[in-house]
Amino acid sequence: MECYTHLNSSSSHDVPHKETPADGDAKQTCLVCIRVSGAELEMNPEHCEYLAEDVLIQIVPRRNEPVLHLVCGDVGPLEAGIPTEVPLWLAADLRRRHHCEIVPPFWFNLDELKRLVAIEGETESLSHLPPFIFEISNILVRVAKEDLVDGDQIKVLLQDLWDKREAKLRTSSLKLLSQHTHAHVRLDDVQPLEVAMIRPNLSACKEIARLVRNVHNVQPI
Repeated sequence: MECYTHLNSSSSHDVPHKETPADGDAKQTCLVCIRVSGAELEMNPEHCEYLAEDVLIQIVPRRNEPVLHLVCGDVGPLEAGIPTEVPLWLAADLRRRHHCEIVPPFWFNLDELKRLVAIEGETESLSHLPPFIFEISNILVRVAKEDLVDGDQIKVLLQDLWDKREAKLRTSSLKLLSQHTHAHVRLDDVQPLEVAMIRPNLSACKEIARLVRNVHNVQPI
């Protein structure tokens, strides 16, 4: 996992940097374990959003900016009115300072989201979605509401999409609970945020499976 920060400290203007989730502020529920470079980390919804901020997104700068020297590589120079791709965290930082407009991803429109919702409703398993769709949507609604067309309707569609997928994940969890010998279920195309949100259920299933094995291994006296 890379933490992107600006390396040029000699600049006189405010330099953008990517903030890490504060450990003290992170919610202690909905944890999920991931492996990064061999180390196991606990991840919650805030960390999912942190990872999503590294996704490239298009912006239209409102002013010229010099080259930004970041850990991930140089970005820029930015020219006013010329679309360019930058990490989402940088786009959000520039948007907060009114230095750019954010161009929403191709899927962030009514027609495409209606199509995704329809597919989700027609399939029994989870459908394939763009990576970090829920995290990116949340960031865009929070920092670039003025740049969004049909924002309120889009939020309704995203909630509908989330609800349909949550119902499927809940069904999968129940199937896992019903297994007495092998606690196993396959989850394809699950989003990182969804994994974080169902973590408590998965932990409960794991503990129940352990208890069931112990009961089966008990020898009668």
